[in-house]
Amino acid sequence: MQRHVHQDEALTAPASSGRLRLVLTALVGLLLAVPRTGGAAACHSTCARQLVECKRTCPGGGQARRECRAACAERSTCTAPGASIRTLAYVVTECTTDPQGRSALGQKLLVRRGNCDPVTVMEVAAPTPVPDPNGICRAWSSLGFYNMYSISGIAGIFQHLAVLPDGSGVVFELKKPIWPVPSIAPELPEEGIFIVRAGKKRRLGPAGLLKWFWYGADSGLPPTPFQSSSPDLFLPLPDARTFPINPKGRTIALVDLGPDTDGNTKRQIFLLNLRSGRRARQLTHQTHPTGPGDPGVWFVTFLDSRTIGFSSGPTDTDTFTAFQVKTDGRGFKEIPAITLSGGARVVSEFAITGTRPHVVAVAVPSEPPDMFGTLPREIVLVDGKNLLQLTKFGRQDTGPSVCCSFVARGRAFFRASANPVRENPAEICQLFSINTDGGDLRQITHLPSRGQSMSIPGAGCFGDACGVSFEGIMADQVTGTVLFSSDCDPTGGNPSGLQIFAMRPDGTELRQLTATRGMTTDPDGTIHVEMPGPYAYQTPVQGG
Repeated sequence: MQRHVHQDEALTAPASSGRLRLVLTALVGLLLAVPRTGGAAACHSTCARQLVECKRTCPGGGQARRECRAACAERSTCTAPGASIRTLAYVVTECTTDPQGRSALGQKLLVRRGNCDPVTVMEVAAPTPVPDPNGICRAWSSLGFYNMYSISGIAGIFQHLAVLPDGSGVVFELKKPIWPVPSIAPELPEEGIFIVRAGKKRRLGPAGLLKWFWYGADSGLPPTPFQSSSPDLFLPLPDARTFPINPKGRTIALVDLGPDTDGNTKRQIFLLNLRSGRRARQLTHQTHPTGPGDPGVWFVTFLDSRTIGFSSGPTDTDTFTAFQVKTDGRGFKEIPAITLSGGARVVSEFAITGTRPHVVAVAVPSEPPDMFGTLPREIVLVDGKNLLQLTKFGRQDTGPSVCCSFVARGRAFFRASANPVRENPAEICQLFSINTDGGDLRQITHLPSRGQSMSIPGAGCFGDACGVSFEGIMADQVTGTVLFSSDCDPTGGNPSGLQIFAMRPDGTELRQLTATRGMTTDPDGTIHVEMPGPYAYQTPVQGG
């Protein structure tokens, strides 16, 4: 049995300004411990207490009582029995603008295990507000599900996260933020990559040298206060905020600067040992030229415990290439793109879960591209040498498998804004599933539209209307629970902003896991914008 924690053990490290608070608690160790089979974690659960209190207010019996109790359960942030979660780590960022137009940003890293209350692992308070002529906080709230990238990565200090496969620890990176305007970011206590487990934080090594990438002002995207004219900055990919972690939990893959075969400095792949903190030798020596829209090395993932896959080439076209390399630096080779009849080319992407079979996105050149030159994509099941096309939506935003498609329990899950079963008339970004034999297509989320117009007609997953976010869509291969984030309001508990949700694979028992405030305005005109992201989830230990 796990012990109760009667008193938090805290370590504080005050900064020179006195505004930094670093909190590590013994309860973190409890939350990051692996529960024994048949045993429940001993922890405080506000959601359980609130659920009990809500049900006590229900009438004495009959249909009214049943409906009242069901409504209490729907409003609860406790996960449903069939949609339980294990270890979730996430960053909460709060941007505040005072009545004088001065802004500041604070952040904290939290860990939630099951229905235990989230525990703050580290909190960095906001600095003294600075003049903000761009209205950063208000603009951030209008960016919808792109908010994680626009603020938490550019202006925040938490850059990467990972949860160990057994749930026993969380890895995170602290790094000086990049910000093209006067900094509103919190002060950085120290740069580096850290691991926290059993209530103790340990530095593993230095932070990466890479910049955090986003599109420049000449990218063709609608202008925002967060853009830069620098040609070497890109919009980060969905993988850019999580550390790829070895399925056995021993190492993480880092994308950092290193020499290519010609001696030039390029983005390369390294390994970091989570026990010793030793950074292993450089695994790649990519000479691919980089430029706007092409970081050279991106979407790095463990294909198994001994093999790493990655992509190289432009991120915003269908011409990039996939490669693989062994964790000892050997076996480097290109993964040939698979072609289908009619000239369709399978985009070289990898299944997030590492399971087989897996699903990938297919670019269909026979259809006209969208305004950015992107071809329509369809979802294809890859099972060894066997391919099966699962969708025929004719839309550019179906998938892609980089972030938003996986196979779990005999069904393929993917993100799309199509309306194939007549349950998505607003054509906003939803999650769908289909049998791996191509039958029984279902829409498993029914996120309500907020009524926004889409900046890219016919591509709701790329537009600015609410929908399923492109970060962190995943399935728990042990419990079957599906996790995703969205800035819609499906449970009535998210009036303004983005939240993280969990549900059963069939879409039932939807629960909102986070309770950040979104955008609120005080009586004196002070604006607060508080949202979660990035986040990382415990993945199962796999063989190989």
